[in-house]
Amino acid sequence: MIGNSEAYGSVIYVVLPGQLDAPHVRLALTRLRATTNNLILVAEAAEAERSVAALGSAAPDRIVTHDKLQTSRAGYRAGMLSLLDGTGPIGSVMLGGGHVFGPIVGSDDFPLPEDPDWDVFAPYWHRPALDPRLKNLTRQERIASLDLTILSAAVLAHPDAFRFWDSFDPSGDHWNEFLNCDLAFSQWASENDFGIGYAMSAERLETADPRLYEAHRLMSDGAPCLPLALLTLDPLLHDLNAIELRRALSSLRARDQAMYDAVNAFAVRNIKPRDYAAVADQYEIVADKPTDPCKSEWSFGPVAVFIHAFYAEMIEDFWLLTRRLPCAAQLYITTATAKDQSEIGDYLIGRGLNAKSFTIRVVEQNRGRDMSSLFITWRDVILARKHQVALRLHSKRTPQVSRRVGESFKAHLFDNLIGSAGYVSNLLTMMEAEPDIGLVAPPVVHVGFGTLGHAWFNNRAPLAGLMEDMGMDVPLDDHTPMAPYGTMYWFRTDALLRMFEWTWRWEDYNAEPHHIDGGLAHVQERLIGYAVRDRGYRIVTAMTPTAAARNYAKLEYKLQRLSAEMPTGNILHQVDDLAAINRGARVRLFRQLRNLYGRLLIWRPALRDTLRPWRTAAVALLSPRTGG
Repeated sequence: MIGNSEAYGSVIYVVLPGQLDAPHVRLALTRLRATTNNLILVAEAAEAERSVAALGSAAPDRIVTHDKLQTSRAGYRAGMLSLLDGTGPIGSVMLGGGHVFGPIVGSDDFPLPEDPDWDVFAPYWHRPALDPRLKNLTRQERIASLDLTILSAAVLAHPDAFRFWDSFDPSGDHWNEFLNCDLAFSQWASENDFGIGYAMSAERLETADPRLYEAHRLMSDGAPCLPLALLTLDPLLHDLNAIELRRALSSLRARDQAMYDAVNAFAVRNIKPRDYAAVADQYEIVADKPTDPCKSEWSFGPVAVFIHAFYAEMIEDFWLLTRRLPCAAQLYITTATAKDQSEIGDYLIGRGLNAKSFTIRVVEQNRGRDMSSLFITWRDVILARKHQVALRLHSKRTPQVSRRVGESFKAHLFDNLIGSAGYVSNLLTMMEAEPDIGLVAPPVVHVGFGTLGHAWFNNRAPLAGLMEDMGMDVPLDDHTPMAPYGTMYWFRTDALLRMFEWTWRWEDYNAEPHHIDGGLAHVQERLIGYAVRDRGYRIVTAMTPTAAARNYAKLEYKLQRLSAEMPTGNILHQVDDLAAINRGARVRLFRQLRNLYGRLLIWRPALRDTLRPWRTAAVALLSPRTGG
């Protein structure tokens, strides 16, 4: 019915505060504009004042303002009552809004029947019999969702139809409004013998609230919308309810690429990257055996491999690693001295590499390590747009930990980025098939490291300030930033363009040996993921099957040890109990002193040795684990 301007007598579309600029709202209004001659936009006055000019060809026929628009149902009420101001028959009405991603279309049509045998048509429902809160409140078999619902002309011609909406008193509380609007309307429709039709089959959906819990089936079976709440829901609730958002998004992408892109655009600006990675399962276990053994070329052309060989003796390791690339590649190598530059060049020529296939540069200063050697030294290459896809490697030693732990960390990075030719082939094929992937990184390192939940260290505040200076608008993660720890990763060059456009200076980095948390290099390590998201790209964590098994084994053991110390197995209760402990005066003082220590080091890195004994004493006295 897209393109039929008389499909619906009116469309009421509710825009909650801050939604008007969202791509999914613009897309929805553009599509709905083509289905009616009476598109009504309900918004707060401040939003409505700029709506017509901002929306262009998708501008509504009428704007209904609301003083304090807290919920979509409050907007529906305002929109419905505004219809009483007109003359003549009202016709059918569609209720929609920015709280859902929709309408979703197929190749050329809006997936709703033109001549249905129904009076109310809803995308899906709530099932009271499966919800303990509703069992004794209603005899309704199903409660129609009002997410994207059509009310027929017959329903609106009923003398009590508008009385229902006039009597509905929005409270701003979701559950209260669900009972007094969704449930009450379904009961009213049934009591007046109006048939309610649904886009989904009752036999296929088995939960109390399939719009959330069975989103993957909704999308695969052709539901006309996807609730925005699926993205904003706590990741722990996704876990407790076994929600499969990734499958839902995969089906959405196959059905409607434009709406999928709008979902991703919303997530970029509104969902913390690690939360999104958790709810949308942005993790890949990549097989070693290539899906297409004969494939040696990809649509994005030769890849760039940026190698920082500060330890020039590691060039043999890099040579062996790059032999695993199943595609054409150009090597860009930085090193510390002219002597190393000459030796590395001689080594590569001796291995039969054509001199035109590599470039070696000596870094101007030994500040910033692998970060400055990429974002300053190779800035011209990226800005020249010579490559679309690149790999970052460097000669990592991690001297602050034991040699064994450091070697394990390095293997963790190399294996999960360039483990074998087949592994890389599959990874490149994934990036080719999904052009919205901007960064592919190994999983967060935790074997031998206390990274989990504590990976910001002293870097969050300076990163937030840097993002503001750079004009980036992405929400920050709370505890563990979504970052390529160890700073080795595959990336789409356009995804990191902002990092190369920014004019970094060598003197902005800490001089050696003061390479500390809170310094620019460590801040940049955590900035990479947010820069990728700010450009609208996704971050995918990739690992080999062997790495997945090793990491899962350690994670499961650590989690069960922590969980066993808690009085309940419910993760929400566990988090609440631990949060209560952390609100205690002792812990708050400990955190304040730890943050002060971090700020002092950022201000004067050379104070580290002087302050370390005081830090050790404070930890011994105030750390929560010491009791007292």
